[in-house]
Amino acid sequence: MKNKFLKTIVAISAVCIAFYSCKDDDTLPVDFDELINTGVPFAAELATNGSTNVNKLDPSSSSFSKDYQIISPSGGTDVTRVDVYVGLTGQNLTTDEALLATIESSSFTNSDGGYPEVSVAFDGASIINALGIDPSALEGGDTFNYRLALTNPQGTFSDVSANFDNQSADHTFASTVVCDSPTLPAGDWTIDMQDSYGDGWQPTTSGGGGPGITVTLSDGTVFEIGLCTPYEDPGYACTAGSSAGTVVITIPAGVSGDWVFNGDFWGEMSFQITGPSGSTVATATAGSSAGPIALNLCNE
Repeated sequence: MKNKFLKTIVAISAVCIAFYSCKDDDTLPVDFDELINTGVPFAAELATNGSTNVNKLDPSSSSFSKDYQIISPSGGTDVTRVDVYVGLTGQNLTTDEALLATIESSSFTNSDGGYPEVSVAFDGASIINALGIDPSALEGGDTFNYRLALTNPQGTFSDVSANFDNQSADHTFASTVVCDSPTLPAGDWTIDMQDSYGDGWQPTTSGGGGPGITVTLSDGTVFEIGLCTPYEDPGYACTAGSSAGTVVITIPAGVSGDWVFNGDFWGEMSFQITGPSGSTVATATAGSSAGPIALNLCNE
Protein backbone atom coordinates (compact mmCIF):
# COMPACT_ATOMS: atom_id res chain seq x y z
CA MET A 1 0.00 0.00 0.00
CA LYS A 2 1.29 3.41 -0.90
CA ASN A 3 2.57 5.73 1.82
CA LYS A 4 0.10 8.63 1.89
CA PHE A 5 2.66 10.84 3.62
CA LEU A 6 4.67 10.90 0.38
CA LYS A 7 1.89 12.82 -1.28
CA THR A 8 1.77 15.30 1.58
CA ILE A 9 5.51 15.94 1.32
CA VAL A 10 5.25 16.46 -2.43
CA ALA A 11 2.34 18.86 -1.97
CA ILE A 12 4.17 20.86 0.70
CA SER A 13 7.30 20.98 -1.47
CA ALA A 14 5.26 22.32 -4.39
CA VAL A 15 3.83 25.05 -2.19
CA CYS A 16 7.32 26.01 -0.99
CA ILE A 17 8.64 26.10 -4.55
CA ALA A 18 5.72 28.23 -5.63
CA PHE A 19 6.29 30.58 -2.67
CA TYR A 20 9.94 31.19 -3.41
CA SER A 21 9.28 31.48 -7.15
CA CYS A 22 6.87 34.29 -6.41
CA LYS A 23 9.77 36.21 -4.89
CA ASP A 24 11.49 36.26 -8.28
CA ASP A 25 10.11 39.08 -10.40
CA ASP A 26 11.08 37.24 -13.57
CA THR A 27 8.41 34.62 -12.90
CA LEU A 28 5.55 37.04 -12.36
CA PRO A 29 2.91 37.75 -14.99
CA VAL A 30 2.92 41.15 -16.64
CA ASP A 31 4.51 43.74 -14.33
CA PHE A 32 2.43 46.83 -14.92
CA ASP A 33 5.10 49.35 -13.90
CA GLU A 34 7.78 47.80 -16.07
CA LEU A 35 5.47 47.35 -19.04
CA ILE A 36 4.22 50.92 -18.83
CA ASN A 37 7.82 52.09 -19.14
CA THR A 38 8.03 50.47 -22.58
CA GLY A 39 5.43 52.94 -23.85
CA VAL A 40 3.24 50.14 -25.18
CA PRO A 41 -0.49 50.26 -24.30
CA PHE A 42 -2.04 46.98 -23.31
CA ALA A 43 -5.32 45.45 -22.20
CA ALA A 44 -5.45 43.65 -18.85
CA GLU A 45 -8.40 41.28 -18.54
CA LEU A 46 -10.60 41.92 -15.52
CA ALA A 47 -13.36 39.34 -16.01
CA THR A 48 -14.99 36.88 -18.38
CA ASN A 49 -18.77 36.87 -18.20
CA GLY A 50 -20.43 33.65 -19.39
CA SER A 51 -19.13 30.57 -21.15
CA THR A 52 -16.87 31.24 -24.15
CA ASN A 53 -18.06 28.09 -25.95
CA VAL A 54 -19.88 28.61 -29.25
CA ASN A 55 -22.87 26.32 -29.78
CA LYS A 56 -22.94 25.04 -33.35
CA LEU A 57 -26.62 24.05 -33.01
CA ASP A 58 -27.72 27.56 -32.03
CA PRO A 59 -24.89 30.10 -32.50
CA SER A 60 -27.00 33.12 -31.57
CA SER A 61 -27.57 31.63 -28.11
CA SER A 62 -23.83 31.66 -27.44
CA SER A 63 -22.95 35.01 -25.94
CA PHE A 64 -20.29 36.16 -23.53
CA SER A 65 -18.30 39.27 -22.73
CA LYS A 66 -14.87 40.20 -21.48
CA ASP A 67 -13.96 43.24 -19.41
CA TYR A 68 -10.55 44.84 -19.84
CA GLN A 69 -8.59 47.66 -18.27
CA ILE A 70 -6.70 49.84 -20.76
CA ILE A 71 -3.23 50.65 -19.45
CA SER A 72 -0.60 52.95 -20.93
CA PRO A 73 1.98 55.56 -19.83
CA SER A 74 -0.72 58.21 -20.30
CA GLY A 75 -3.10 56.46 -17.95
CA GLY A 76 -4.87 54.72 -20.82
CA THR A 77 -6.52 57.91 -22.01
CA ASP A 78 -4.37 58.05 -25.15
CA VAL A 79 -5.93 54.83 -26.49
CA THR A 80 -8.53 55.85 -29.05
CA ARG A 81 -10.02 52.47 -29.92
CA VAL A 82 -9.87 48.72 -29.41
CA ASP A 83 -10.29 46.43 -32.42
CA VAL A 84 -11.18 42.76 -32.01
CA TYR A 85 -10.23 40.24 -34.70
CA VAL A 86 -11.29 36.61 -35.01
CA GLY A 87 -10.13 33.63 -37.05
CA LEU A 88 -11.06 29.95 -37.15
CA THR A 89 -8.85 26.89 -36.78
CA GLY A 90 -11.03 23.91 -37.63
CA GLN A 91 -11.04 20.32 -38.75
CA ASN A 92 -12.82 21.10 -42.03
CA LEU A 93 -12.16 24.80 -42.38
CA THR A 94 -9.46 27.28 -41.36
CA THR A 95 -9.81 30.99 -42.09
CA ASP A 96 -7.76 34.15 -42.02
CA GLU A 97 -8.80 36.52 -39.28
CA ALA A 98 -11.49 39.14 -39.82
CA LEU A 99 -12.50 42.28 -37.95
CA LEU A 100 -15.19 41.36 -35.45
CA ALA A 101 -15.74 44.60 -33.56
CA THR A 102 -14.38 48.10 -32.97
CA ILE A 103 -14.91 49.84 -29.64
CA GLU A 104 -14.21 53.57 -29.71
CA SER A 105 -12.84 55.36 -26.66
CA SER A 106 -16.18 57.12 -26.23
CA SER A 107 -17.52 53.75 -25.02
CA PHE A 108 -14.79 53.29 -22.41
CA THR A 109 -15.76 53.72 -18.77
CA ASN A 110 -13.75 55.23 -15.96
CA SER A 111 -16.01 55.12 -12.94
CA ASP A 112 -13.32 55.00 -10.26
CA GLY A 113 -10.97 57.56 -11.76
CA GLY A 114 -8.38 54.91 -12.62
CA TYR A 115 -7.47 53.38 -15.93
CA PRO A 116 -10.26 53.28 -18.54
CA GLU A 117 -12.21 50.06 -18.86
CA VAL A 118 -13.87 48.48 -21.88
CA SER A 119 -16.35 45.62 -22.20
CA VAL A 120 -16.24 43.53 -25.37
CA ALA A 121 -19.38 41.52 -26.17
CA PHE A 122 -19.35 38.40 -28.34
CA ASP A 123 -22.02 36.10 -29.77
CA GLY A 124 -21.72 33.08 -32.01
CA ALA A 125 -23.85 34.45 -34.84
CA SER A 126 -21.77 37.64 -35.13
CA ILE A 127 -18.54 35.63 -35.09
CA ILE A 128 -19.76 33.38 -37.90
CA ASN A 129 -21.04 36.37 -39.91
CA ALA A 130 -17.72 38.21 -39.54
CA LEU A 131 -15.88 35.22 -40.99
CA GLY A 132 -18.49 34.61 -43.70
CA ILE A 133 -18.62 30.87 -43.06
CA ASP A 134 -21.34 28.26 -43.17
CA PRO A 135 -21.95 27.05 -39.59
CA SER A 136 -22.61 23.55 -40.88
CA ALA A 137 -18.89 23.36 -41.72
CA LEU A 138 -18.01 23.67 -38.04
CA GLU A 139 -17.09 20.62 -35.98
CA GLY A 140 -17.00 20.14 -32.24
CA GLY A 141 -13.58 21.10 -30.93
CA ASP A 142 -12.92 23.73 -33.62
CA THR A 143 -11.37 26.88 -32.20
CA PHE A 144 -12.17 30.55 -32.69
CA ASN A 145 -9.03 32.62 -32.03
CA TYR A 146 -9.40 36.25 -30.95
CA ARG A 147 -6.88 39.11 -30.98
CA LEU A 148 -7.20 42.60 -29.53
CA ALA A 149 -5.45 45.59 -31.11
CA LEU A 150 -5.11 48.92 -29.29
CA THR A 151 -4.58 52.19 -31.15
CA ASN A 152 -3.01 55.37 -29.74
CA PRO A 153 -1.17 58.27 -31.43
CA GLN A 154 2.00 56.15 -31.68
CA GLY A 155 0.32 53.41 -33.70
CA THR A 156 -1.62 50.17 -33.32
CA PHE A 157 -0.40 47.53 -30.88
CA SER A 158 -1.63 43.97 -30.73
CA ASP A 159 1.07 41.94 -29.00
CA VAL A 160 3.46 43.33 -26.44
CA SER A 161 5.47 40.11 -26.18
CA ALA A 162 8.40 41.64 -28.04
CA ASN A 163 8.54 44.36 -25.41
CA PHE A 164 8.17 42.35 -22.21
CA ASP A 165 9.28 38.82 -21.39
CA ASN A 166 7.17 37.11 -24.07
CA GLN A 167 3.94 38.16 -22.37
CA SER A 168 0.83 38.59 -24.52
CA ALA A 169 -0.85 40.81 -21.90
CA ASP A 170 -4.33 39.38 -22.48
CA HIS A 171 -4.42 40.43 -26.14
CA THR A 172 -5.32 36.94 -27.36
CA PHE A 173 -7.69 34.17 -26.29
CA ALA A 174 -9.78 31.39 -27.84
CA SER A 175 -13.15 29.69 -27.59
CA THR A 176 -14.31 26.21 -28.55
CA VAL A 177 -17.14 25.02 -30.81
CA VAL A 178 -19.52 22.64 -29.08
CA CYS A 179 -22.98 21.23 -29.76
CA ASP A 180 -25.14 22.03 -26.76
CA SER A 181 -28.62 20.51 -27.06
CA PRO A 182 -31.46 21.53 -24.70
CA THR A 183 -31.91 17.84 -23.88
CA LEU A 184 -29.39 15.04 -23.56
CA PRO A 185 -29.42 12.13 -26.02
CA ALA A 186 -31.20 9.19 -24.40
CA GLY A 187 -29.35 5.95 -23.80
CA ASP A 188 -26.27 4.58 -22.11
CA TRP A 189 -23.43 6.96 -21.32
CA THR A 190 -19.98 5.56 -20.51
CA ILE A 191 -17.48 7.24 -18.20
CA ASP A 192 -13.96 5.80 -18.31
CA MET A 193 -11.83 6.92 -15.36
CA GLN A 194 -8.11 6.73 -14.61
CA ASP A 195 -5.84 7.61 -11.70
CA SER A 196 -2.18 7.97 -12.59
CA TYR A 197 -0.94 7.13 -9.08
CA GLY A 198 -3.15 4.09 -8.74
CA ASP A 199 -4.92 4.94 -5.49
CA GLY A 200 -8.39 5.87 -6.69
CA TRP A 201 -9.97 9.30 -6.78
CA GLN A 202 -9.69 11.92 -4.06
CA PRO A 203 -11.23 14.90 -5.83
CA THR A 204 -11.15 17.78 -3.38
CA THR A 205 -9.03 17.01 -0.30
CA SER A 206 -6.87 14.21 1.02
CA GLY A 207 -9.68 13.00 3.24
CA GLY A 208 -12.88 14.72 2.22
CA GLY A 209 -14.42 11.95 0.12
CA GLY A 210 -17.19 12.60 -2.35
CA PRO A 211 -17.61 11.88 -6.06
CA GLY A 212 -15.32 13.14 -8.78
CA ILE A 213 -18.18 13.72 -11.23
CA THR A 214 -21.77 14.64 -10.42
CA VAL A 215 -24.55 14.45 -13.03
CA THR A 216 -27.85 16.09 -12.06
CA LEU A 217 -30.77 15.49 -14.41
CA SER A 218 -33.81 17.73 -14.75
CA ASP A 219 -36.04 14.89 -13.52
CA GLY A 220 -34.23 14.96 -10.16
CA THR A 221 -31.96 11.97 -10.76
CA VAL A 222 -28.40 12.43 -9.48
CA PHE A 223 -25.43 10.24 -10.47
CA GLU A 224 -22.28 10.35 -8.32
CA ILE A 225 -19.29 8.93 -10.15
CA GLY A 226 -15.68 8.16 -9.22
CA LEU A 227 -13.06 5.50 -8.50
CA CYS A 228 -12.97 4.00 -5.01
CA THR A 229 -9.93 4.81 -2.88
CA PRO A 230 -8.54 2.86 0.09
CA TYR A 231 -7.61 6.03 1.97
CA GLU A 232 -11.05 7.37 2.85
CA ASP A 233 -14.73 6.51 2.93
CA PRO A 234 -15.96 7.89 -0.42
CA GLY A 235 -19.49 8.34 0.93
CA TYR A 236 -21.15 7.24 -2.33
CA ALA A 237 -21.39 4.16 -4.56
CA CYS A 238 -17.93 4.45 -6.13
CA THR A 239 -16.53 2.25 -8.91
CA ALA A 240 -13.95 -0.41 -8.05
CA GLY A 241 -10.53 -0.02 -9.63
CA SER A 242 -7.71 2.00 -8.05
CA SER A 243 -5.98 2.78 -11.38
CA ALA A 244 -8.89 2.62 -13.82
CA GLY A 245 -12.57 1.84 -13.95
CA THR A 246 -15.69 2.32 -16.03
CA VAL A 247 -19.25 3.18 -15.13
CA VAL A 248 -22.31 3.29 -17.39
CA ILE A 249 -25.30 5.49 -16.60
CA THR A 250 -28.62 5.42 -18.45
CA ILE A 251 -30.27 8.73 -19.27
CA PRO A 252 -33.96 8.73 -20.27
CA ALA A 253 -35.41 10.71 -23.16
CA GLY A 254 -36.46 14.32 -22.79
CA VAL A 255 -34.26 15.42 -19.88
CA SER A 256 -31.49 17.96 -19.56
CA GLY A 257 -28.55 17.59 -17.21
CA ASP A 258 -25.71 19.38 -15.49
CA TRP A 259 -22.35 17.60 -15.54
CA VAL A 260 -19.81 18.84 -12.97
CA PHE A 261 -16.24 17.79 -12.26
CA ASN A 262 -15.52 18.32 -8.57
CA GLY A 263 -11.77 18.73 -8.77
CA ASP A 264 -8.45 16.87 -8.75
CA PHE A 265 -6.65 17.47 -5.44
CA TRP A 266 -3.53 15.44 -6.26
CA GLY A 267 -3.40 16.12 -10.02
CA GLU A 268 -3.87 12.43 -10.90
CA MET A 269 -7.43 12.07 -12.21
CA SER A 270 -8.45 11.82 -15.86
CA PHE A 271 -11.59 10.68 -17.62
CA GLN A 272 -13.40 10.31 -20.94
CA ILE A 273 -17.17 10.50 -21.44
CA THR A 274 -18.77 8.62 -24.34
CA GLY A 275 -22.32 9.34 -25.51
CA PRO A 276 -24.93 6.77 -26.58
CA SER A 277 -23.77 6.85 -30.22
CA GLY A 278 -20.22 5.91 -29.23
CA SER A 279 -18.64 9.33 -29.76
CA THR A 280 -16.37 10.91 -27.16
CA VAL A 281 -18.15 14.00 -25.86
CA ALA A 282 -15.76 15.17 -23.12
CA THR A 283 -12.27 14.46 -21.81
CA ALA A 284 -10.19 15.67 -18.88
CA THR A 285 -6.48 15.19 -18.29
CA ALA A 286 -4.78 14.87 -14.91
CA GLY A 287 -4.83 18.16 -13.05
CA SER A 288 -7.92 19.56 -14.81
CA SER A 289 -9.73 22.29 -12.91
CA ALA A 290 -13.03 21.77 -11.18
CA GLY A 291 -16.16 23.10 -12.83
CA PRO A 292 -18.93 22.34 -15.32
CA ILE A 293 -18.12 19.71 -17.94
CA ALA A 294 -18.77 21.00 -21.47
CA LEU A 295 -20.25 18.16 -23.54
CA ASN A 296 -19.52 18.18 -27.26
CA LEU A 297 -22.69 16.66 -28.70
CA CYS A 298 -21.92 17.42 -32.35
CA ASN A 299 -21.60 13.76 -33.24
CA GLU A 300 -24.51 12.55 -31.10
